[in-house]
Amino acid sequence: MALWCRDLPVRDIAIGTVPKPVTLVVPYYMNPDFFAQQVAGWRAWPCALSPYVEVIVVDDGSPRPAVAPIQPLPVAFRLFRIAVDRRWNWLAARNIGAHHARAGWLLLTDMDHVVTLPTLMAAVYGQHDPATIYAFTRREHTGEPIAPHSASFLLSRDLFWTIGGYDETLAGYYGTDGDFRRRALSYAPIVVQANATLVRHEFVADASTTRYLRKQPEDATVHTLIAARSSAWRPKTLSFPYAEVTAEGGCA
Repeated sequence: MALWCRDLPVRDIAIGTVPKPVTLVVPYYMNPDFFAQQVAGWRAWPCALSPYVEVIVVDDGSPRPAVAPIQPLPVAFRLFRIAVDRRWNWLAARNIGAHHARAGWLLLTDMDHVVTLPTLMAAVYGQHDPATIYAFTRREHTGEPIAPHSASFLLSRDLFWTIGGYDETLAGYYGTDGDFRRRALSYAPIVVQANATLVRHEFVADASTTRYLRKQPEDATVHTLIAARSSAWRPKTLSFPYAEVTAEGGCA
């Protein structure tokens, strides 16, 4: 496993019969082709999940905006758009998704990660502890297992906001996912789910952001901003202008 998760416990999560509401939150940035692939996968989900599952996609200011699916999905779908194009602003995108999500649980991941139907079913029917944060096992789309993603989690919406959400002061810099994770660990343990897997399609088609370079010298500013926090500091959230583009109700 990668360094961030090497000491985390790995557990099978018991699967029950009582469903819970889950909102999948996915940021979008210049990913029209892979977004279409994601939509095709979501369209195959059964209508029986409609009362329990919704998908929220947040376009974080793409020069070419995301376009909602032409045909309704079998689960509720909402598309939001941030009005400004800020480099690496998936932080605000996730906060917006979490803000508008139904009460229940959040499944936070990136556009280049596919939530398979078995993993979605495990999220809906898994006997998860609302005082725990759950990471996912992971494999490449070619089949080989890889380390869990450092920014994909299942957690209750209430816990997300207890942690404070993502700090939008750090928007514009690459490599900010560790801040949320470190703060999260001060509120709840993180457990890797052995029986729930995400499939990575990094750099397949336009699944990943290529408009901006990663690990640039200016990204070191993140450490300065974090170090400057006072004892009265709180995460800055919902600070970017945005609007809802479309909402669909899922299966009738």
